[in-house]
Amino acid sequence: MLSFPTEPTWNDLKAVAEQAFRSSGRAYDQYVQGKNPNLQLENSPVADMVTSSPLTALAKQVLPNKVGDAEIGRLISSVLPEELQRRARNIELGGMTADEKRLYSELRADDPELRRNTLELGKVPLAEGGEVELGPGNYRAKAAQAAGVLGADLATDGMRNIWWFLNAPQAVAQVAMFQGMRQAAKTNAAVSGLDPREPVLRNRSVRMAAAAPAWIAASMGIGNFMRQPGYKATLPDQDDPTQTTNMAGELANRYFLGRSGSLLPYDEFVKERPDVSRSEYNAYKNYLFSNKSPIKGTMDGISGPEVNFMGKSIPLATGIIPIAASVAGARRGIKRGIEKVVGPEGKGGYVKEKRLLEEYQNLKSKGNDPKSDVSDAQVADALNLYRDQQKMNENTVLKSVIANSAGMTTGAALSGYVLESMRRALKGKAPEYED
Repeated sequence: MLSFPTEPTWNDLKAVAEQAFRSSGRAYDQYVQGKNPNLQLENSPVADMVTSSPLTALAKQVLPNKVGDAEIGRLISSVLPEELQRRARNIELGGMTADEKRLYSELRADDPELRRNTLELGKVPLAEGGEVELGPGNYRAKAAQAAGVLGADLATDGMRNIWWFLNAPQAVAQVAMFQGMRQAAKTNAAVSGLDPREPVLRNRSVRMAAAAPAWIAASMGIGNFMRQPGYKATLPDQDDPTQTTNMAGELANRYFLGRSGSLLPYDEFVKERPDVSRSEYNAYKNYLFSNKSPIKGTMDGISGPEVNFMGKSIPLATGIIPIAASVAGARRGIKRGIEKVVGPEGKGGYVKEKRLLEEYQNLKSKGNDPKSDVSDAQVADALNLYRDQQKMNENTVLKSVIANSAGMTTGAALSGYVLESMRRALKGKAPEYED
């Protein structure tokens, strides 16, 4: 039985590091897709983001699949009420399940090309060929593997790309929306008859349109659409910082760069926010600038409870709750949309889609035979019929998602603004002069 040398040479360690450097977290997904050419498989958006970095892709093999799979997770959740315990333990952490790990290992063992392009934690290549499992010790080989993964991440800007992406609350809200829709499609696969990994919104532009309520809610929450009372413009006028001297630049700052103006000095701030006292204002500024944590929160924000994410304040009532409502609405919209497609209104749309795909593939296969009388026009017509049905199904789901998500987002946002207005009114006017 082959084993890794106890005294590895430079070539042994080089082979380990090079394989780790060249491996890709997405190679396995591409392999699975290649084995299922008739399916348009879709990873969860979080999984896609994770596999974009070699470091986080490797972490999938280490992390538990769910909170309940780890002893510490079970211990922490045990203090919750029974119903919440079950929900908490089912929260997915992004790790592979035991079955997924087993299948991954088996497929790599059977396919040399897959083995070359992927990395399995604890297994390393030999300089003369083949792959072996590292046992206890072998620290130099493990260090070489870790160095290869780290080098690949640095070379591809993997972790930095994720960090840059997460700097925008709108992007995070959008990912949450995509994740919610993916989970809803997977949960309702038994109803649709589709593969659990198959998307119901296949077109990228359609998916982006469906996610619009989430980023709109996030933008409204952080004040990207308009200047909030008590804040400067992003490109303030010297004489009146609540106004801008460059409207085009102001719009570009807010829309493209995601910027919002800074707080006005208190004497100017209080003119627009008379409910906030000087001590509250100073305490809020201290919270903003003294704590350098990328994520922090307070119950005493100037707009009520808030979370500050990467320097951007997102109020609970007018930001976080509408974002959560948009995701909940999207999940509901996917479910209702699938039910419409398979029901009388959609006339069994997914069954028809599969049948038309099979007819197209059969005609295409026959058309490749020189002796066949199938014409190119027949093949093209069959493809058009399939695409039209696919588009019809997709549009039905899209309308359902937008209707449910926009409705719930609007309701939550309006409720939040009403509650915030009531909170400010109940506080009353702050003392005009306060040390």
